[in-house]
Amino acid sequence: MIYREANARKNVIMSTTKVIFFRHILVWSLFILYEIAIIKITVGLVASPFHMGIYYAMNIILFYFNAHVILDFAFFKTNRPYLTAIALIELELLLFLYLKFQVDAWFGRTGISFRLDKLHEKLYLTNLFREIFFVGFSIAYWSLLNMVKFKDRNHVIEKAHLQQIANNLELENKYIVAENAYLQNQISPHLLFNTLNFIYNAIHKLSDRAGKGVMLLAELMRYSLLSSQDNRMVSLSEEVKQVEKLIELSNLRFENELYLRLSKKGKLKEAQIPPLILVTLVENMLKHGDLGEKDHPGKIQVELTGNILRFTTHNRKRRSTPHSKGGMGLQNIEKRLLNLYPEKHTLTISDEDTIYHTELTLNL
Repeated sequence: MIYREANARKNVIMSTTKVIFFRHILVWSLFILYEIAIIKITVGLVASPFHMGIYYAMNIILFYFNAHVILDFAFFKTNRPYLTAIALIELELLLFLYLKFQVDAWFGRTGISFRLDKLHEKLYLTNLFREIFFVGFSIAYWSLLNMVKFKDRNHVIEKAHLQQIANNLELENKYIVAENAYLQNQISPHLLFNTLNFIYNAIHKLSDRAGKGVMLLAELMRYSLLSSQDNRMVSLSEEVKQVEKLIELSNLRFENELYLRLSKKGKLKEAQIPPLILVTLVENMLKHGDLGEKDHPGKIQVELTGNILRFTTHNRKRRSTPHSKGGMGLQNIEKRLLNLYPEKHTLTISDEDTIYHTELTLNL
């Protein structure tokens, strides 16, 4: 029995590894084909398969070397991870720049000369920006990879802790607070937030749009991290401000072709609500809604009358979406509202063929 269970686990691990491997192969293949097609269309040049294979192999090695050697070493084996990572990445860029010129010399494209005339300066910058491009995506890949690991590990720890508290009736109130904190955040590691700041510093000079997007994401994560402490409440105006940042981030993603109207009514600064309730509802709307038609914009309404908050979203539904429809975010909101506002709230969701509508009413 034990042998069969161990063998089954081994087969699952091998199967998962194969799936991940083929996904990496597929992503790189699509990326390379895309770049070759763009160069062919815009410039009309196509390099030999041998030359392209060498250069893309170097870039792919740079990508994985940066993620699994440089960043793993800096963040898991040193006391000053950010300073170490910056220093090692600078050395890495210089090393790969030198190797690139070695390969160029081997192909007879240029000699190994480090003169500082305009021609060579442009050549250095072009190759350096290319390396920064792959290093930036490598940092993002490493951050997401470790975010998943942190979430899985913290999920196990948090679940065991909550179960222990639930068994003790005298600590029932602490169990509810801990459950709310877990459901609210699903763990937002400080590591990812700090890494996003590092990515912003690396790319905002190259692309203002990309840099602004990274900074907006970092600000949303900061809000998520800080608001999760001690089950705190936040002002309604601050929550709405984060909704506006989320909409702005989505506008950057879709190049301002997102049609969405946000209306506010009432003295929002005077009310306190649990954080990330409204943000999650808007995030669900942005993920699954069809907001690309000017004549049918999505609508978000925030209305505070006395102690009664009324929040509604209304949008057309996408015919198809790459996102799963697990409803985890909405389930978490419902559990938090039951804990914090028993018999003092209503959450109505209308899911029709073409229209999706949510309405939340809170007695604050």
